Amino acid sequence: MLTLTPEQENLIQTHLATGRYANAEEVLAIALQLFTHLDQEHQTWLHETQQKIKAGIAELDRGEGIDGPTAMNHYLQKFQAARSDSAP
Repeated sequence: MLTLTPEQENLIQTHLATGRYANAEEVLAIALQLFTHLDQEHQTWLHETQQKIKAGIAELDRGEGIDGPTAMNHYLQKFQAARSDSAP
């Protein structure tokens, strides 16, 4: 048995009132599909981010790349240049 909060019930009723859904089960099925999709997207993002971190660490281990303060200064200069270019 599933117990919904009043807010959840209201949300389902709001979606049903649009006429796009036949019943509460359809609303919940679509919500669960969206949840599954978002979870899959998150897992993909997490995996890609982990791979990028591993690649970055490997580059640093090989002596490639630049140190943090130098990188931050580079991005600060780019930001300031973009800001001054867009100033009226």
